[in-house]
Amino acid sequence: MQGRALRLQSEGAAGRFAAMLPAGAAGQWCRLAVSLAPPDPAERWWVKLEATDTARGHVVREAFLGRARLRRGRVWRTTLVHLPSSADRLTLQVFGAAPDRLGEPCARLLVQGRRRAAMALLADGWRVLPGAVAGDARGLAGRVRTLLGQHPARSGQAPPYDLWRTLYDDWRPLRDALMRRSADIGIDIVLVGSGPPAEATLASLRAQWLAPACVDLVARPADWRPDRQTGAADWVLVIGAGEVLAPHGLACFAEAVRRAPDATGFYADLDDADAVPLLKPRQPDPWLLGSGLLTRGACLFRAGALSAGGRDAAEWRRSAAGAPDTVLRSVPCILTRLPEGGGVEAARTPAPGGTATPFVSIIVPTSGREGHMVRCLRALLARTEYADFEILLAVSRIEPGDRRQAAHLADAARLPRVRVLDLKMDVFNYAAVNNASVAHARGEFVLLLNDDVVPDERDWLRRLVAFVCGGPIEADIAGARLLYGNGLVQHGGVTMGLANLCEHCFRLSDRHAPGPHGLALLSRQVSAATAACLLLRRSLYETLGGMDEAFAVALNDVDFCLRAGQAGARIVIAAEVTLFHYESLSLGRHYEGSRAGLEALEVRRLRERWACAIADDPFYSPLASLEPGREFQPGFPPRITPSSWLLGGVSDPA
Repeated sequence: MQGRALRLQSEGAAGRFAAMLPAGAAGQWCRLAVSLAPPDPAERWWVKLEATDTARGHVVREAFLGRARLRRGRVWRTTLVHLPSSADRLTLQVFGAAPDRLGEPCARLLVQGRRRAAMALLADGWRVLPGAVAGDARGLAGRVRTLLGQHPARSGQAPPYDLWRTLYDDWRPLRDALMRRSADIGIDIVLVGSGPPAEATLASLRAQWLAPACVDLVARPADWRPDRQTGAADWVLVIGAGEVLAPHGLACFAEAVRRAPDATGFYADLDDADAVPLLKPRQPDPWLLGSGLLTRGACLFRAGALSAGGRDAAEWRRSAAGAPDTVLRSVPCILTRLPEGGGVEAARTPAPGGTATPFVSIIVPTSGREGHMVRCLRALLARTEYADFEILLAVSRIEPGDRRQAAHLADAARLPRVRVLDLKMDVFNYAAVNNASVAHARGEFVLLLNDDVVPDERDWLRRLVAFVCGGPIEADIAGARLLYGNGLVQHGGVTMGLANLCEHCFRLSDRHAPGPHGLALLSRQVSAATAACLLLRRSLYETLGGMDEAFAVALNDVDFCLRAGQAGARIVIAAEVTLFHYESLSLGRHYEGSRAGLEALEVRRLRERWACAIADDPFYSPLASLEPGREFQPGFPPRITPSSWLLGGVSDPA
């Protein structure tokens, strides 16, 4: 392997090494290769890279290195990675290797020119090119750039789940501490079901560190009544036959009760016999609760919150958790193992029941200079069966003498329902364009929509409105699932902290792929959604003061949603509402040309304003990965462990 050798120094933790970034590498595409001592062919080991901006203490890039290859008598793992200009330090974490193999790691870094990097991306990513080229020609260049740019990180090899459990399971040293802190809390147990599966559950209950007050075995939820309990505990754990509770399960639930005395119900993470984990969001939301996802596995409730009824343990738990007076909290620990054949199947969110049809003002910012704008407007009108709406075509500035712009705007003005707004702005500012346009809106609701977005189905707007108006569960802001022109997912909600800042969930996955546990196809509460398609009440937009115009190019929608969430608004990603987004056809990439210098400023502003949200998204699991392409999968190394949780490393959700 050619390139400059890195002088690695141990950081103290096992398998963790660091080196300063060589001069000239920041802001460049680089090929990194790592090797251990002469290889044992049977040994399994993996390497994760982190690039850090030490001045601000931020990890700005992370990725796993690719598959192991034998070269010149050594086994190497390599990756092609773009190192941000703010990076000045590299950290390498080695997983799986024996401690005596870590004394001789070798790492080399080769800076690639842009042309050479492009050729390497094409060589490494030729398998993804057919998927990028397929589909609508609109947005083709952006799709190819995105797919190739993210392919090196997505093709990296993460360690398997069994190794993650080895790193995560540090419970036994904490047994005495858990027992001392939780022994004063009594818990009764209702085991729903009978027969051979129940025997495995009973065995796990007998092995609990914290002895249960009572185990009440019933065949059906309807057979249980509070007066049947022989114990005097205020809390009841509901577990289904065949579900195995971890030995520390009761102690962790008891610890959660101690931390959140206002709660009336608790849910926890789980895995199944095939070692597939279900890492649940830290904060519950009504859409995932309705799908039954949050209440899979053992759940703890106050005895008074339970009522008889339901066909099985799953329905009983969901009913208790969804009661109006239930205050539900998360225990960020894997406490239940599902039985063989009872794995985590894809759930479905109940469709919203709202039938109201309020007037909607669709605001479409545009430069007016690209012909696709008129084509997208025509498709929007043809594929929208909703009755009451208008389209405000918001032009930051109409330039006298610009014939191309004048021709496109004249074509747009002849379309029904379309009003052209000349906002007379000297410099394009996406946030300012939306703010000014809302003042002209006549609708009770406003829909922020990019000029390169086309609906997939005719009832898209009716279904999106149902999430925010008239349904049994109402959101304050609703976003849609957006697809690239080739059908791959472009946006499935924004997760804070993903990609070390924020990123679209499930990006580049197949539109029909359910994702982990069906989450990619489930409507769920999120911290933010893209303003490429965002519906909300005009009064809420105005109350929040609109978008912050200091975010002139991008991240303005993320900042707006975070401010809305801070004010108590609920934001939902409506997964069953899909539109095509031919990204950045009008203005090109967010930060290029005269806008290139704004990227660092806007990223820094978001980091400083929303550091807590970036560090801990309440609608994402603290155990899950922050690497794009591995959403809701275990993060390496574990971001929290039992000891850090026990010692207060994770705050309870508000």
